[in-house]
Parts: sequence; structure tokens; C-alpha cells
Amino acid sequence: MKLRIGLLAVALVVTGCGRGADGGQPEAAKDVKQGASTGTIKVWAMGGEGEKLPELAKEFEAANPGTKIEVTAIPWEQAHDKIAGAIAARTTPDVSLVGTTFMTEFGKTGALDPVPGLVDRGKFFPSALQPPTVNSTLYGVPWYVDTRVLFYRKDILAKAGITEAPKTWDELTAAAKAAKAKGGAKYGMFVPPGKAGAADLFLPWVWQQGGDVLGADGKFTLDSPESVKALTYYRSFFADKLAPTATQPGDAERWFVDGSLPMVITGPWMVNQYLKLGGPDFAAKFAVAPVPRAKTRTSFVGGADLVVFKDSKNRDAAWRFVDWLTDPAVQVKWYGLQKDLPSVQSAWQDPALRDNDKVAPFGEQLKDTRSTPSIPTWQQIQKLIEDQTEKMVIGGVSPQDTAKALQEAAAGIGTGS
Repeated sequence: MKLRIGLLAVALVVTGCGRGADGGQPEAAKDVKQGASTGTIKVWAMGGEGEKLPELAKEFEAANPGTKIEVTAIPWEQAHDKIAGAIAARTTPDVSLVGTTFMTEFGKTGALDPVPGLVDRGKFFPSALQPPTVNSTLYGVPWYVDTRVLFYRKDILAKAGITEAPKTWDELTAAAKAAKAKGGAKYGMFVPPGKAGAADLFLPWVWQQGGDVLGADGKFTLDSPESVKALTYYRSFFADKLAPTATQPGDAERWFVDGSLPMVITGPWMVNQYLKLGGPDFAAKFAVAPVPRAKTRTSFVGGADLVVFKDSKNRDAAWRFVDWLTDPAVQVKWYGLQKDLPSVQSAWQDPALRDNDKVAPFGEQLKDTRSTPSIPTWQQIQKLIEDQTEKMVIGGVSPQDTAKALQEAAAGIGTGS
């Protein structure tokens, strides 16, 4: 709630300065002048990106004499408040990395410069353009993306008579049962028993049934038949004793490596984590595949966007730098440095990604992904899903009653729009 109030104050300050969002109407973007980039470009970047971007930026500086990329590294947990405060005080940098879940909030302040025609929108995965689009205006450029895919232990499934990744919901359940009964695994699959990670699994399962959590009219649809089907499928892993009901942080990773559970739906960062835990020889024991389908195999897409602020003192150079960061060749170099998945589709044709059997499935999955609803209250709705899912799994609440509780509580929270 503190973040909501803080952002409201930011919005009021910005509007008072004459930079308010245009009442829901698309905002026209200004052209970027032709010519070389010069001067200082101040950039805020978070986490590992903030630590490694200076190394990559040296190439842009070398190609643009007289240009200095000044990167400030910011912890992700401080990013929202720091950006919000800078908008209010009009002390923003030229460029900032912004998590996709914050794009709607900051886009509505009127502080972000619309993406100019210099940036080719067609090169990105279409779903990656959803979060930075606010009121039909693109305010951010996808820098990197992530999605969720199925990780599975090839050796355990093979022992159970399964030689390829499950491709449907029914096959996923059958594989989980076989792994437990014949493959020597203690569990069939890791499914979060509520709390952290629950929404990331529940939401794609709603999409895969052809549903959504927010209708075209802007009203929540968490009690839809598709939502109930997703919740029913979710609970089935616990009803059939295929998923653990009591877990601690790190358990899923450890159990996947030691063979206690053979399957988990998770993100790209886990490739290196599993290799770190299991050693280099562990690579031969697991594989990665797109998520199993119901009506579709839609998965979640996240990542982060690059924005340029209207108060930028070097606006044109800032946009040239952002455009450079999304050049296919540069995206591949950045993957080599940070292992962030490219947001540009053609970058996935590079052998470093195309020929890596632990990475290429992410590129395939990115062709069928969706983002979370672009509403200011999404974090509250996400926590609601996590809490209610736990009550269903641990407390024995039915999927139907869980869907009803989700709908009623979400309606009370609202969209914040």
C-alpha cells in the first residue's frame, strides 16, 4: 500500500508540473535527429545488469567518440522507490531499466518519453511489447525477456518408460505418476503449495484453457470456468500426492538435483543454478521443453524494459543507445555476458542460442507467451492468488470456492486504473 500511495503522490506532482499523461489518449513520439551521439548518457540499471552494463557500453563509446555512458547500479528492491522519487523531484537519469510490472504505473505519470520511430517495433517478440504499452503508447523498449518452461529429469522419466517431454496436461500428470511409481522419485512434480510462485503457474494455466483473469471490459474474471479448471488441475497434484505440501526456500532446486522430484516449471536462471548444484555432468541428466498444453501452451513472459525520461538532458543520444542495446548482434553479446534472454527474435538464430539445447526451448516458448495484466494493482492481485492458493492446497478449500473468493477479493481491490 505504501508503494501505491507513493506513486499517487508522484503522479500528482508530475501532473502539477504540466507533464501529466494525456487522459488515456495515445501520445505522439518525437523523432530522433540524425547524427552521431556525444555527451554523457546517465543510465540506471538494476542487479547484475547494473554491474555488467559498463563493460558492454564501452563498445558504444568506442563507436561514438565523445560519448560517455555513466551507469549507476541499483538493487532491484530499491528500484521502484528510487525511480518514483526521481520522477517527483525531476532528477531522473536519461535512461533507466524498469521491471515490466512497473511500466503501467510509471507510464501514467507522464514522465516517460514515447518510443520514437528509430526503434523498430517489429523485431521484438509481440508479447514483450504488452507491458510497456500504456494508453496505446509505447513507453519502453524490451531489453531482455524471460519465460517459464518445463525442466525435467530425462534419466528418471526414462526409468519410468517415458522418453520425451510431456506435451499435454494429461501427459504431464501421467509422467508425474509414472516417475513416482516407477522412476524412483519421491514426488512427481514441483507445484508451489501457495505463496511464492503460485501465481506464475496458475495464470498460464488459465490462459491455456482459453481464459484470462481480466476481461476486455476491465473487470476481473477470476471465477470463470477456465479459472476453476486451472485451480482444479493445480490442486490435483496435491490430491494425488504428486507434489510436496511443505517446502522451504531451495528445496525444489535441491530435490530436482538429488532426484526426489523430476519435473518443475521455472525460468532461465535455473539452467546455471542446476549445473552449479549438480556439477557439469548433471547437464546430461535433465532437459528443457516448452510447457505442456491444454488448448494452448501459453506461458508467462516477463523481463525488463529500457525507458528514456522526458527530462533527459541528452535525449537523442539516449535513444540511440537504447536502440543499439536492442541490435540483434548486441543482444547476443549481452546474452554472453549476463545470460539475459534476447527480446529481439532474430537474435535467437545465433548458434549460441539456437544450438544450445538448454536455451533454445525458451526461444520456442516465447512464441506463445502473455504478460500479466497491465494494472497498477497487479502485485496485490498476485499476493491474493498466492494466499488463496495456499488455502486451497493446505486448507482444503475447493477450487470453486477458491475462485469465488479470488473474484470477490479482487473486485474489492480493483484495477487501480
